[in-house]
Amino acid sequence: MRVKELPCSGKTDPQYLFHAIESGGRGVLVVACPRGECHLAQGNYRAEIRIRTARRLLAEIGMEPERAEIIHCLPGSDLQVLIRDAVERFRALGESPILV
Repeated sequence: MRVKELPCSGKTDPQYLFHAIESGGRGVLVVACPRGECHLAQGNYRAEIRIRTARRLLAEIGMEPERAEIIHCLPGSDLQVLIRDAVERFRALGESPILV
């Protein structure tokens, strides 16, 4: 697992999400602040749109759209559990078909 920090989830670029999958990642997870509580106006809304776009593009090239996810971390949420659950979902998908 690799962690890349961004100042805002809205800075997520689908190009980099695809690069992570092309490099052997089983999936990509964007952790965003709660809906409606973005400190930078609408960053988490933009991130949702970009993840939806990435999922659509993954489906178009014959890959599982579930390889791209976004979670909104609510106050009091156990971030470790949320990430661990996402990692397990990615593991269940298997290796990236790009590498096979």
